[in-house]
Amino acid sequence: RRPMRTASFSATCLLAVSSQSSRLLAPALRAPSPRAMAASSTAPRPGRLIDSLDEAASALRSGRLVAFPTETVYGLGADAFNEASVASIFTVKGRPRSDPLIVHVASAGAAEALVRLGPGGLELMRRLTASFWPGPLTLVAPAVPELPSAVTSGSGYVGVRVPEHALARELLQRAAVPVAAPSANRFGHVSPTRAQHVMDDLAHHPILVLDAPPADCCGVGIESTVVKIDEQAGELVLLRRGGVPEASLERWLAAEQGGAAQRFTLKVKPAHQPTPHDGGSGAATASSGSGSEAAAGGGGAA
Repeated sequence: RRPMRTASFSATCLLAVSSQSSRLLAPALRAPSPRAMAASSTAPRPGRLIDSLDEAASALRSGRLVAFPTETVYGLGADAFNEASVASIFTVKGRPRSDPLIVHVASAGAAEALVRLGPGGLELMRRLTASFWPGPLTLVAPAVPELPSAVTSGSGYVGVRVPEHALARELLQRAAVPVAAPSANRFGHVSPTRAQHVMDDLAHHPILVLDAPPADCCGVGIESTVVKIDEQAGELVLLRRGGVPEASLERWLAAEQGGAAQRFTLKVKPAHQPTPHDGGSGAATASSGSGSEAAAGGGGAA
């Protein structure tokens, strides 16, 4: 019996020592080697820089996200009628679903096809677009019901604009789809004005980034100005100051002779005062943050 107790005691000690050694060795076994760490830091990212407009246009039509330059900042674009693609914008950016998106189009006619306005509102819109487009002015109006609710955040309103940047307009023409696009950065981060800024912030997602020479990119550097056409109230409501100064809108209204423009007054209801690189390339926040006043979207616009 005594030898058996000795053997049992020895086995118990051996198990205890073995268990303690395993606990001590476990962190070392789990920790990656310096070589593995180096390989991980240089691993290729899903995001990719491209310089082909045809590739970017084809990617938009097939439902992929494409970051592209505008005269304001880089936008992260998706086919506005592709609900899954639009939803992925919010996922990639970490953007609240309550923030609507501005839709970028190649022409004023394409913008009119996305909104529902009476004769007076439509006449005002046409006069505004003739004076300020292409350029950093977003017009907010009641949206057509075919637009996915993710674009409008259920507000029933949509912001539309024709960008001034030549590369952006060429991309929109080749894609032949309206492109919903907020700024191409993580929500709350600085809005990007270079392709590399987008890669640094979002390249861990499978997006395409259309490259553009820095000298040719994002010259305005702040969000587009956002105004809502309120036919019932006879008001042109300034929801966000931006690339088109408020004074320019006031002078324009004062200079317009006859027609719908004379029946509208400018009402200022800004959400915030953007500074360079604040916001982004496709959406804007209204002062109340709800309903039609949030129709331009929050956290960045192109």
